[in-house]
Amino acid sequence: VTPGTLTDAELLADKHDAVLLALHVGAHRHCGLAWCAITEGTVHLAECDWPQLRGWLQRIAPREVLYSADLPSAAEAELREGLAPTSLGTSAALTVRPAWVFDATLGQRKLCEQLQTASLAAWDAQALAAAQAAAAALLDYAEHTQGARLGHVRALRVVRPQENIELPATTRRNLELTQTLRGEPAPTLLSLLDTCATSMGSRLLRRWLLEPPRDRRVARQRLAALAVLRDQGVEPLRQRLRGLTDVERLTARIALRQVRPRELSGLAQTLQRCDALAQTVAELASGGDSELMTQLAESLRPPLAVAEQLTRALLPEPAALIRDGGVINDGYDAELDELRAIQANADGFLLELEARERARTGIANLRVQYNKVHGFYIEVTQGQLDKVPDDYRRRQTLKNAERFITPELKAFEDKALSAQERALAREKWLYERLLDDLQPFVPALGTLARALATLDVLVALAERSLTLQWCAPQFVPEPRIEIRQGRHPVVEARLQETGAGPFIPNDTVLDARTRMQIITGPNMGGKSTYMRQVALIVLLASMGSYVPAASCRLGPIDAIHTRIGAADDLANAQSTFMLEMTEAAQILHHASEHSLVLMDEIGRGTSTFDGLALAAAIATHLHDRVRAFTLFATHYFELTEFPTRHPGAVNVHVSAVEGKGRDIVFLHQIEPGPASRSYGVQVARLAGVPAAVVQQARHTLAQLEAESARLQRQFDLFDAAPPAPEPTDPSTPHPALQALAELDPDTLSPREALEALYRLQALLRPGA
Repeated sequence: VTPGTLTDAELLADKHDAVLLALHVGAHRHCGLAWCAITEGTVHLAECDWPQLRGWLQRIAPREVLYSADLPSAAEAELREGLAPTSLGTSAALTVRPAWVFDATLGQRKLCEQLQTASLAAWDAQALAAAQAAAAALLDYAEHTQGARLGHVRALRVVRPQENIELPATTRRNLELTQTLRGEPAPTLLSLLDTCATSMGSRLLRRWLLEPPRDRRVARQRLAALAVLRDQGVEPLRQRLRGLTDVERLTARIALRQVRPRELSGLAQTLQRCDALAQTVAELASGGDSELMTQLAESLRPPLAVAEQLTRALLPEPAALIRDGGVINDGYDAELDELRAIQANADGFLLELEARERARTGIANLRVQYNKVHGFYIEVTQGQLDKVPDDYRRRQTLKNAERFITPELKAFEDKALSAQERALAREKWLYERLLDDLQPFVPALGTLARALATLDVLVALAERSLTLQWCAPQFVPEPRIEIRQGRHPVVEARLQETGAGPFIPNDTVLDARTRMQIITGPNMGGKSTYMRQVALIVLLASMGSYVPAASCRLGPIDAIHTRIGAADDLANAQSTFMLEMTEAAQILHHASEHSLVLMDEIGRGTSTFDGLALAAAIATHLHDRVRAFTLFATHYFELTEFPTRHPGAVNVHVSAVEGKGRDIVFLHQIEPGPASRSYGVQVARLAGVPAAVVQQARHTLAQLEAESARLQRQFDLFDAAPPAPEPTDPSTPHPALQALAELDPDTLSPREALEALYRLQALLRPGA
């Protein structure tokens, strides 16, 4: 029993897979990865370079990692550090294996045997030598721990980085996809979506959420299936899915010959119900245009021969373990029935013997009984011992009684106990033969399990879209993120649960011309919520789900990157600012023009001027070079000048007003243009900061603002150092005064007035 090879349902989490991963490090530190969940039946292969390994491990989240004994100690230390509980991702057990097991030729042969094929060309995996070497160690270790071949492992998947939308560990954490920032399972996006009726559906939903495909054909197929389910109703299918057993894990346990009798009994009931379920899905598929629903209707056809055999072979309520007996059904085997008949007649014989012995001896309280230690016996109390016949033989002495055996009772005991042992042995033999008969049906059961899980996920997503009033996204070929009346799904659900009021929806439009939003506004105003909701809507649409919006049009997306929140990583000697810059550097290196980037309050971990300079430089790099879709939230009001120099950026702000008593009212509405102020002191008051501190802060703020207005010196964040000023004629009016005199305030729009103000400031700078 190892962390990565668990198959017992009592030791496994229902909604999580226990993944076993093998790592092979080849020449130039090129890594081959092979992993699988023993209970799932699919081997995954991938290759990467050593610097990318940590990201792969965080995405796969294995429970156990196999590595070669010849791995250098320095590389082993880096591997342990990457899997440490304090790092991003999950911890895992490390298991060293002999170096000779990591052999590419052996791995290719083992994979071909598992897949029952002559080559790996159909999966385009024949050139992945490093991954094949890892697969050799993976399959060898799994067979060693299970003591049997993995007959249920019949699928192979080669995972390539360009196939799925990249979701780095920071993105999964910041968006709270499967865990909150506190590490709790709810409230998260997964907990909101997961209304699946089966455990295998919940596990598949997790995989869909964390592995959204870039290929829009997959999402379109799922959306078409959801449209059919929404139109024709999901409740009948939800009722039929409830109570089904975990066919996926039972299939693995059948292949490994570890399945228990009651699990097989539950499987038989599930297979009987699947026939009606398949008919229902076929009817739905015929009434709509969905290729996926048609495929599911075919895959859901259960192997009825298995259900019939299990029903015939097993008692309706078998014992929990075969060693206890009481598993095989009456009438299934003539020899077993004969042995059971001997045991069934034992009670009648014992009652008859007791009555005869009482009459023969005159002992009215004589009893004939049985226990597992001493077998059958006749018990006589101490006061009646003088009436015991000569043919009684003492078997046991008690404080107030004696126990005896007679030749007739001894003969019956030998016969009855022998029948019991022989019946149990016969049941065990018949159970093993039953498992043998089920082996040819393992592939069909695996297909059925995948179909049931897929249907369960689709039904759950359809139900969520109806209950939460979500819309179907549309995919377009051009670069675009257009969301109308978008909402944060988790926050909206929490508001409804607590009765705190409705969620305020907002629009988002990013396209080839407008690729960046500079977002300003007060703390607690909703900037982070707005940014996260855009990312969640993009993710939901990409996985093939309806989205919380009035409408959504989405172009190609290859990654979602986030830099949100303030935290440190003390175990790895990273301060808050160092961690912030590390995450920002990863985004700048890996984001592309098809990526969605969320940058929240970049540069706040250092001094004002350092942070402002870094924020301006990062925004410029994302705008000019990366050209990614970017939501850039900041409290540096100097950055609101950014759109005047960069045509692909626009200013938006979260609205708020100050009511009576200087109380701030958050409107949570995204509006065009920059924010007028930050309301930091008001937020501090709402947080419960003592009134004296708030009053002093207001006084100090007023002084600072007055001083800033008197000595304000504007500097250009986005250009090189200005040239030296040229001498001017004292009699010539200042250009700023001349420009101010030419303005007509009555004809200016708010936008034109703001732009004019920026021009005047520019004219007042040295060298203007």
